[in-house]
Amino acid sequence: MDLEIASKMSKSIPETSIFVHDSYEEIKSKIEKAYCPPRIVKGNPVLEYAKYIIFRKMKSLYIHRPSKYGGDIEYWSYEELEKDYVEGRLHPADLKNAVAEALNQIIKPIREHFERDPHARRLYEFVKTQEITR
Repeated sequence: MDLEIASKMSKSIPETSIFVHDSYEEIKSKIEKAYCPPRIVKGNPVLEYAKYIIFRKMKSLYIHRPSKYGGDIEYWSYEELEKDYVEGRLHPADLKNAVAEALNQIIKPIREHFERDPHARRLYEFVKTQEITR
């Protein structure tokens, strides 16, 4: 299996999947380990999260980084983000940090619902017991 395929995030592999019940630490860890080669868009799951989830749910993606690496920047569209990434103006580590933060903002209310609501909690516990098949 080549590195790109082996490194992708897959819901059939829980260690690489982002679930609605994942804590911020779990999300961050999974995103940090994700395949995200510099300047490459094709097959890049971190960019896919930005394109298909973050920019559909949020108005922008904020990148916090030290001034020696270009300083903070806010992207108002996926196209802007992709352009800077391909041109090397956005480092994979900075992208990963921002994507983890944004995913957590999106998932946090859902996670909290499952933690607070007894019916949702029981449903979640049932779902966790189901076997993942490929």
